Amino acid sequence: MLREESARAGFAGFGVARAAVPPRFERYRDWIAAGRHAGMRYLEETLRARQAPDQLLPGARSIVCLSFPHPSSARVAADGSRFARYAAGADYHGTLRARALAAAEASRRRLPGDWAYRVCVDSTPLSERAFAAAAGLGWIGKNGCLLDERHGSYQLLAEIVTDLDLPVDEPVAEQCGACTRCLDACPTQAFVEPGVLDAGRCLAYWTIEHRGEIPDAWKRALGEHVFGCDLCQEVCPWNAPLSALADGAAAAAPPTRAEILAMGKGAWRRRFGTSAVNRAARRGLQRNAAASAGACGDAACRGALEAAARIAEPGLSDAARWALSRLAAPSG
Repeated sequence: MLREESARAGFAGFGVARAAVPPRFERYRDWIAAGRHAGMRYLEETLRARQAPDQLLPGARSIVCLSFPHPSSARVAADGSRFARYAAGADYHGTLRARALAAAEASRRRLPGDWAYRVCVDSTPLSERAFAAAAGLGWIGKNGCLLDERHGSYQLLAEIVTDLDLPVDEPVAEQCGACTRCLDACPTQAFVEPGVLDAGRCLAYWTIEHRGEIPDAWKRALGEHVFGCDLCQEVCPWNAPLSALADGAAAAAPPTRAEILAMGKGAWRRRFGTSAVNRAARRGLQRNAAASAGACGDAACRGALEAAARIAEPGLSDAARWALSRLAAPSG
């Protein structure tokens, strides 16, 4: 019933895990204790909720885990600046929530009785990858992403937490073997060990989660990345066949650094107001574009950088001044 309705709603993966303390949760507690979550204090503040699904839904007994493939085409602008693949199109928080709600409501109509559910998508304090792995949707790779044989790691997750006592699914075997391509490809050596990411060294953290000024060393490290980083996924053998395919669902090419820097509020709302890119906010993405322009020596942004350097937003003006100093420095 839930399986059928989830497939009808467009989800590619379905599995059920017990609503209990997530598997290997002690590793997550150790990760927080070591400060590997960088400036994401909300992860520490929601630690208790993440280990107790019944705090999300009283009486929770089962977690229905769902996966949805996202476009696998590279998101590269005309000037070479790069966006994370998952951010193409409408914000997945809304689209996946609507699909999961549709599946749950359709199931409620088919299954009479007084049962409750809660739909979760990413921002809810739930250890979704751990539960998805426990439910047999795939295994957690050395880059920390959930992988399966059909979609690699190019997939998004949603959950239906319910007080129904559903049969649980079995986990699948880990299939990374001795491969370390994802670890080796990370430009900032952000992986402390396989499966353990130091967020403070991750380009996705600096370009999406971090607020305010970016330290100069990390500005240089951004290179062409303006929103997220897919490098540890791009090199994964499980993703290689997907990346090689033309993706008809991919959105139009993202804007260049100069176009990002020139965006006013109206242009931002039209382009990114309903996109996952909105997580970085307009000034945050402009900060990233400015830092990337300096890291890449993008002289076409000089005029936009001069204007940005005068804006009273510390993160953006700092990045713009830094980029201008890089452009003014003698080459070689």
